[in-house]
Amino acid sequence: MSFKKILAAIGIATTVAASPASACWSPRAVEAAQVRDFETMLMVATLRCRTKDVSIGEDYNRFVREKRAVLTAVNDELRSQFVPGRTSNAALEAYDRFVTSIANTHGGGSPSRECADFHNMLNAALAAETARGALLDLAVQAGSDPALPEERCLVQIALVQH
Repeated sequence: MSFKKILAAIGIATTVAASPASACWSPRAVEAAQVRDFETMLMVATLRCRTKDVSIGEDYNRFVREKRAVLTAVNDELRSQFVPGRTSNAALEAYDRFVTSIANTHGGGSPSRECADFHNMLNAALAAETARGALLDLAVQAGSDPALPEERCLVQIALVQH
């Protein structure tokens, strides 16, 4: 079989957990978590920089206003990640614990970044297209890798011969 035919025959399947209570995180849900982590990192940095008399709050608030549609969609995706196998109250509590854990990881600051670095990130975010992919790219560049409460879904690559 030629390489071209092999590539054409590759199928990607996401393995879904057997029980809803142990739902895994799909690649799309992980990306949503990364964007939320990026936004939270900028929010916490804005608050920390204010204590150092460095004001980047106007830029952060503008970022949230201009990218609100994407940030809201990401949060909606994250909330839905916690629904399977839970009551609505339990799902909301699990979501709240998750986003609080993200904020707590940034609460101590970043020893390798200064307020000027966060201001540059905000400028890049403001200049970026108002699209999920653009914010995801910035999150990845910033090193966003939030701890997930469940495992990532396994991705299997299957070759189909014709």
